[in-house]
This record gives sequence, C-alpha cells and structure tokens, in this order.
Amino acid sequence: MLALNGMTKRFGATNALEDVSLSLSGGEVLGLVGHNGAGKSTLIKIIAGAQAADSGTVAVDGAPVHFHSPHDAYAAGIRVIHQDAPLVPSFDTIDNCFLGRPYPKRAGRIDRKAMREAIARHAREIAPDLKLDVPVTFLPPAEKQFVRLLKAVSDEGRILVLDEPTAALPAEDAHKFFAVIERMRARGTAIILVSHRLDEIAEFCDRAIVLRDGRVVDELPKAELDVARLVTAMGGTHAANEDRPPVAASAPRILEIEGLVTGELHTPANLVVRAGEVVALYGLSGSGRSSLLQALWGAAPIEGGSIRLKGAAYRPRSPRDAVQAAVSYVPADRHRTGLFGSLDLVFNKTLPLLSSYRKVPGLPIPDTRAERSAFLVAAERVSMAFRTPGQLARTLSGGNQQKLIFSRWANRHSRVMLLDEPTEGVDVMAKQTIKEIIRAIAADGNAVLVSTSDREEALELGDRVLVFRDGAVVATFERAQASPEALSTAAQAKAKAS
Repeated sequence: MLALNGMTKRFGATNALEDVSLSLSGGEVLGLVGHNGAGKSTLIKIIAGAQAADSGTVAVDGAPVHFHSPHDAYAAGIRVIHQDAPLVPSFDTIDNCFLGRPYPKRAGRIDRKAMREAIARHAREIAPDLKLDVPVTFLPPAEKQFVRLLKAVSDEGRILVLDEPTAALPAEDAHKFFAVIERMRARGTAIILVSHRLDEIAEFCDRAIVLRDGRVVDELPKAELDVARLVTAMGGTHAANEDRPPVAASAPRILEIEGLVTGELHTPANLVVRAGEVVALYGLSGSGRSSLLQALWGAAPIEGGSIRLKGAAYRPRSPRDAVQAAVSYVPADRHRTGLFGSLDLVFNKTLPLLSSYRKVPGLPIPDTRAERSAFLVAAERVSMAFRTPGQLARTLSGGNQQKLIFSRWANRHSRVMLLDEPTEGVDVMAKQTIKEIIRAIAADGNAVLVSTSDREEALELGDRVLVFRDGAVVATFERAQASPEALSTAAQAKAKAS
C-alpha cells in the first residue's frame, strides 16, 4: 500500500536520513523506533508531505507519487495522528470528525442526521462504545484518541501514522486504544506506529524497523520482536529492574502530609516521605495525583489539611515559596510549562534561580560567567548532550530537553523533588538516564515524589506506590507487594454503591 525507497534528507552537514526504505501493506502494523534524533520525525514529515526528501521515491498502491504539500499526502489517504492532535473541546465527536470536511446538505441545510449516520457507521466497527454526542472535553484521554482515529478513518484515511499515540495514557487506557487498532487492522487499514514504549511495539506490531543516526539498522519480524532486542538495535543496553533495599523506618521524615485536599484531590490524603525515599503516585489522568504535586509546588491552593517540611509547617502560596523552601519541580508538559524553546540553554537552566547569579546582590545585573559555569556543571551531572550553551532549547532532542529541566536543580540541594511524568515522550536510553538521575537525587537524602501514568515506571522507581482514583488515594503498596495487576485493579476498580 505504501513504499518508500532510498529516502535521503540532509540539513546542512547533518544527515537526517540516509537511504531509508520501507514498505507497508494493508492490514499491517509496522513499528518505527529509534532514539530521539534518529530520524523518525523527518521520515514522518516526508510521508505526510510536510517535507521533501533530497532523493528517493514514494509509491502508493504501487504507483509513484510526488508529495508537494500535506494536501497531496492527504489526498492519497495518508493521515498522521499525534497524541495531542487538537480537538475542539466543546464539539462532540461528530462535529470534530467533520472539521475541515464538506458537510452533507439537505434542502440547502446541513444534514445532521446524515452526519451522525456517516460517523456512527465507522464507530460501530472500530469503537462501538464511544459516545458520539458528548463534548469531547468530557471524554477520558483514551476516548479522545478514539475520536482522532475515527476522524481519520471516516475521512477515507487508509494509511495511518500514529506518532506516540499512547504517550500520555496509562497502561489500562493504552490497551483499550490498541483494541481499537486491532479492529482497524482487521478492516485493512495500514498503520505505522511510532512509540518510545517498546513493549507496545513488541506486542502489537507485525514488524519493526529500527532507525539510528538516520539509517535503518535493523528490521525485526514478529517472532524476533522483544524489548531487549529493540534496545540493543537502537544502540543501548537493556537494564533489568534492580532490587533495592527498603528505606529504613528510622530515616528522617522529610515530608509529612495530613488530610490534604486540593484541586482534583477531593478526599483528604495522608503521606509521609522519608529521606532517600521515592514514592510513586500512580493513577489515570484526573485522578488527583498531579493536584497533589501542584499544591506542594505552590501552584494550586490548599483547601484543607496540613503539610510539614522537615518538621516545620509548610504552606506555599506560589512556586517562589517552594523554591525558597528547597522544593524542586519538573512539570509534565515540558513544551508548554517547562521550557522557553526560543531561548538558550543557559537561560532555561538558571531561570528559577536568577537571583543566585547576580554581580551585585539585589541588582538585576546578571553574572553571565557564573550562569554559564553553573550550566556546564549541571549539564554534565545530568549527561545532557548539546552543541553549545548558546543553542536554543527547542533544538534539543526530547530526552535532552527533559534533562535540561532536571539541570535547573542539579547545583542546589533540594529537600523535596516533585516529578510529574518525568520520562513521558523520551526514548529508551534517555529514559534510563533520567531514572538513574532520580535514584541519585533520592540517594543524596532527598524525598522524591514521582507522579506517573506509566505503571511500569511506578513499579520500577517507587519504594512505595500510592494509587489514585477519582480524587482519592485508594491503595498503598510497599515495593515488595506491588505488581502490575494490583496497580491496575486499584486504579480501575469501580467504587461500591452505597
């Protein structure tokens, strides 16, 4: 259905792609993997018609095609679906699916009945439980992804490129999403799946192509797809989960939370975090776990309860209060709330602590030499790869952007580190490095809270795991007690009727 042969693309002296070829048949799911900067994004843009290759050919249904714009690729039935592709929140599924398409008319008026029938026909086949008449703002994350898929398929999309479609979904929702993908495969849709979640590639793909430094370095059939093999092909090593001794009960109490109510956390929460301990907060989006971090960071009002930090009362009213109390924070969305992409690396590193880099205390005259020196030390500590301190943050790979945010706190001792989805959207090698950084932060005697929708990440990092559901902490597991099944059951269980 789709064939690329000899795709090459250069940006100056950099080879983004070098002689890349692939083929895709109807009803096939092809995995596309590689670390950040391996060439995946460039290849997707070429398939989507958003970028022209320097050389190589593209064929659809055996006929050569030349994409001069995304419109040309769209006309050929190619649809690229990003995990955060925009939907109109106040529109229902039907209206979102018809955005940008001609509306059916009857007697000169929009035929709403025909619109619904057209979308419902496809929905019955691929997502029969999807609510079509509810504004999408009220749909859970997985169902919003169903809407994006339905929009593509109902608009005659025959070749789908799914770019990190489950990056923001917990394991339970990701499996619902892939159940829909299985139905789409059965109806003959050709699918390219791009994902940093290598277990998904191994489980759901028929084949996988591995890119490294712009080249295809391996192509694995279904029988050979496993995470360790994929990691090795990408140029990394597969690290097994390590057995760590539990944090001693005699370790100092760093953070004590009693009866906390805030934001989506409606039921009073209690928690004690000791020095050297990593506590994972696991749950679906909107379960209350991120609200707890926001309150500790001073970005959300505390509606009830109390917090003590190393024995002293702590009630931050702003992130400034948190910084002054040696609390550090890495946000979930590095693009919108974490980084200034159009500014340089040094600025992004020193931003939260600018007052520490002044030639004269109290005067807004920056000590650029001290800022640069602090950046270089911090960048080395977090193993950040970059060309020059003056390059723009947006030019870094996803994993190095995340390391840049971590670097902000690398030069100071933090009592508490708050991490919201710390490895979302980064490749497997960067993810491994970030997890090592998190363990090192805890080993320095800090208290670390990791909010995550990734079940495996919660199990790997947490000395304890708190499971959130419907605005409450519904279960707590010691490391030795925790299992994927136990976490999923707690996160998904329905509350008993009273």
